[in-house]
Amino acid sequence: MNGAFDEQISNTQERQARIPGLNLAIAALVLGVASIPFSLILIGGIYGVIGLVLAIVHLKRKYPLRATAVWGLSLSSLGLLFSAGFGAYYTSEFLQIQETMSMLDSQSYDEWLDMETPDFSVKDLDGTEIQLSELRGQRVVLDFWATWCPPCRREIPHFIKLANTFDSNDLVIIGISSESNETLRSFAKKKNINYTLAVDGDLPSPYANIISIPTTFFIDRQGVIRNIVTGYHDFDKLKALIMTLDPKPDPNSPN
Repeated sequence: MNGAFDEQISNTQERQARIPGLNLAIAALVLGVASIPFSLILIGGIYGVIGLVLAIVHLKRKYPLRATAVWGLSLSSLGLLFSAGFGAYYTSEFLQIQETMSMLDSQSYDEWLDMETPDFSVKDLDGTEIQLSELRGQRVVLDFWATWCPPCRREIPHFIKLANTFDSNDLVIIGISSESNETLRSFAKKKNINYTLAVDGDLPSPYANIISIPTTFFIDRQGVIRNIVTGYHDFDKLKALIMTLDPKPDPNSPN
């Protein structure tokens, strides 16, 4: 029985071998089918090109199984088209990311250094309004951040430590985010944040022009912006920047 089965396979293989262009047609079809899902990672474009070439060769030589070759040609063309589309999309996204990164790298607040900060008001998580001008006489740190921002999250323990290090009448830390009150409240409770969090409002420049977070402003007792930094900074760096602001007046010193 095995011999008969082997003979049947052998006969089938011989018949297939006598069909001109069989392998070309099948290969074109298989590559065409494979090119479509693989177009997502652009490899499909390579499959599509090879399948397209094999199908064209098969059709030009007028081999049998033209329908199979035509299907291979169609699917390969479709896979190639998809790959080109995804390639264009990925290129567009890459260029957009590059442009954004270039904007982040070029963003500068130098013109605001040593200038009096514009006044504004925001509401903390309890709905209490905070007027920046009413904080004159205290050193102020304004941290623009978001709960989803990894470097922002890494800085939070440092701000918590700073809030414990300095007297609340000497240093005010305000974390300002554009997220909802509920999101910030839940996050603050989870992280045991001990400084003021506020929801972003209608802010003036330079605060309205921030495109990179975290961005942190250090304002002295007279309301003058002394330092502006972007990105993550460790505790020692943040403390050093605070210490560059005017020290707390000595009540025993003569005026």
